[in-house]
Amino acid sequence: MKINWRNFFTIFFLVIGLAAMYVIVKGYGLRAIINVYKNFNPTTLLLYIIAVTCIFIVLTWRWDVILRSREIKVPFLRLFYYRIIGTAINFFTPGPRVGGEPTQAALLGEHGAEFTKALSTVMIDKIIDTTTSGLLFIIGAILVMLHYVVPIGLKIFLIVGAILFVTIVGIFYYRMLTNRHFFLRLFQISGLNRIKNQTIIKLEHKIEEIELIMIDFYKNDKKAFMVSMAISIFSWAVMFAEYKLATTLLGLHLGYVELFFIISFIGMAVLFPIPMAVGVLEAGQVSAFAIIGISGSAAVALAFLVRIKDLAWGVIGMILLAIFGFSPAKIVEKKYQEKRTIIERKKRTGE
Repeated sequence: MKINWRNFFTIFFLVIGLAAMYVIVKGYGLRAIINVYKNFNPTTLLLYIIAVTCIFIVLTWRWDVILRSREIKVPFLRLFYYRIIGTAINFFTPGPRVGGEPTQAALLGEHGAEFTKALSTVMIDKIIDTTTSGLLFIIGAILVMLHYVVPIGLKIFLIVGAILFVTIVGIFYYRMLTNRHFFLRLFQISGLNRIKNQTIIKLEHKIEEIELIMIDFYKNDKKAFMVSMAISIFSWAVMFAEYKLATTLLGLHLGYVELFFIISFIGMAVLFPIPMAVGVLEAGQVSAFAIIGISGSAAVALAFLVRIKDLAWGVIGMILLAIFGFSPAKIVEKKYQEKRTIIERKKRTGE
């Protein structure tokens, strides 16, 4: 019987995550964690929900700017739905939250957007988001190291990680702005292009096609690029408001340096190949809270609040997917069938 390794590793890491969560919750006590929620205030909760919704609106705005620069026009409310659907798929998918992006691109096919072009806009959006998030994380890490005693191992990890990130981002944008491929070059360096396999050959051509569109954006749509970067920075301001309200809900009054650190650890948790970052999110928050001198029970309570928020958006996204009857696979197949029909028609007419 053939083993589905992807499902095997997903279940394997999920079991590890659940075990880690059990140990953490047992260690701090469920009663102590629940007691943190006694500080809940209805008004603060309402403001928190508004802030969380505003994050999605701002991120949809950034995507809309990129789409319009590529001459793809989609009603904003629909884009908002697509963003939620993509986020929902990302939440339930193990890994660094990238599973929903192809779905978002496929959904744009409902509005006449060719899949490859649509996917390039989603990749541009994701890269801009990663760039600003990474740079702000580095700033936050520096501030934390200046204000708190950070374990030497973690300090080395943060410094090395920051250097690698800045180097990779710098090379990426340099190559984009000088009409050179980045992802295709990595593909070639890996030696995959030497494999004479039809699937690999098609993948290489697809990477080249998508990256050419991205190069054109960075080189010729600098205004849209700068606006998108500004929106990303603004989204972090809204995110600070979100987590300020979240910690206030739990009776914690933290400064911006501490919030920087907490948000960064939440971002790092989703990079692990565990569905919903089970266990990793809790462990990350416990570590962050230990450094800034706050009890672990409050850390787990915050992790649970973040998990409930993500789960709520995940459920909403799945409901939207069902209500609108979206089938990304069928949309993509339909667009490629239309493309093949046009090519065949041109061949018959000799155009």
